[in-house]
Amino acid sequence: MKWTLKQGKKRDIFQYTQNKLTFTYTWLIVLFLVLFSIIVSLFFIFMTYREESNSLRTTLSATDEGRVVVPDLENNRSDDLTFFYVLDNRGQVLAESDSLPQLREHNIAVIQKWRPEEEKFRLRWQPEWQERFGNFIMKTDSRLLFVGAHPILTASGPATIYAAKDVTFYWDILRNLFIVFVIILIIFIVAAVKLSSSMSKKAMIPIQLVFKQQQQFLADASHELRTPLSIMNTSLDVIELENGDNITPYSKEVVSDMKEEIGRMSRMVQHLLMLARSDAGSVEFEMIDFDIAAKIRQWVLAFEGVAQKKAITLRMMMPDTLTVKGDPERLKQLVYILLDNAIKYTPEGGKVDVGLDPNPRQWRIIVRDSGIGIAEADQPRIFDRFYRVEKHRSREEGSAGLGLAIAKQIVIAHRGSVVLESTPGKGSTFSVEFPV
Repeated sequence: MKWTLKQGKKRDIFQYTQNKLTFTYTWLIVLFLVLFSIIVSLFFIFMTYREESNSLRTTLSATDEGRVVVPDLENNRSDDLTFFYVLDNRGQVLAESDSLPQLREHNIAVIQKWRPEEEKFRLRWQPEWQERFGNFIMKTDSRLLFVGAHPILTASGPATIYAAKDVTFYWDILRNLFIVFVIILIIFIVAAVKLSSSMSKKAMIPIQLVFKQQQQFLADASHELRTPLSIMNTSLDVIELENGDNITPYSKEVVSDMKEEIGRMSRMVQHLLMLARSDAGSVEFEMIDFDIAAKIRQWVLAFEGVAQKKAITLRMMMPDTLTVKGDPERLKQLVYILLDNAIKYTPEGGKVDVGLDPNPRQWRIIVRDSGIGIAEADQPRIFDRFYRVEKHRSREEGSAGLGLAIAKQIVIAHRGSVVLESTPGKGSTFSVEFPV
């Protein structure tokens, strides 16, 4: 399984959270406005449809002594009716009335194709029309018609009454309403972003305060613990020097265990102090040009003794020289962390390889072991603070789960990335890539 810690800047968790809160608040406000606009529009459409359909239904059903009442639309347009036709099943016009007779052929051609079996309503656009009379031109714009059809039974057989009302006025209202909603939406988005940003900042203030207090406490506690731990370690050294011949084997073992625990606590305090400073942005990196190949050889030699105790073969594969830009002390700490983990989790008789891969665009530090490997589910979390894959074994090995978290900070500071390839039972390979 291959997993990558991507290259990039250290993410400000508070800024990230604030941005997410701002986006969430803005999205909710905009969603509320959009839903409100949709509800208002649908209500307007529903009320208009009900009013116009009832009005048109009255016209379609109007009779006088059993005869269909045909309105005079050419001389009376007060009710916005545009045409009224009665057609039999063959499409022949039995009765008609038009507010604009010039569009009669077009109207009939449209409704002849529509033969509903029950009363129905639909919308249709009527095209614009113009005609010249001497020096004058009569013109009408295209109109939106609300057309109704009502089947009836006449003496000569089945027929259908068609009537249409001009609803362009309502269409214009709806269109203008939409434009107003869009303008209001744009204004609301701008206002919502500012309001949401202000709300999210206020929401983050107590969290940032608590986090800063926690950071300060962690830094102060780590700093204060360094002195007593150093005194304790020195005192044990003095006891061994002054009473070396008189100490019983049991006391020697106790002193040795105490020194080991003090050393473990000192390393953990040092790690905590660095992480606290890294969070506060007070860790300084001294970027200089130096020969990384020569340095890695020195750093690897420091682990020869530890590797020999477990009969682990420690091999180096690197060029004679490679000049890079970075912080030598921090890169040394990075290599120490990777080597320490590789040897710690490789069984006796195993192998640990350290490589340096030069490249015109990037260079890599590679640490490969034949150890226990890392399960796929654990790989994305191994760089989290205090996370340990095998908690019981890590505790026995003196690990607090901070090493790889520190390695992550060092890699990010160098604008690098880490590629992990690991198979449980076969080993792991950490490939740390840095830009040239």
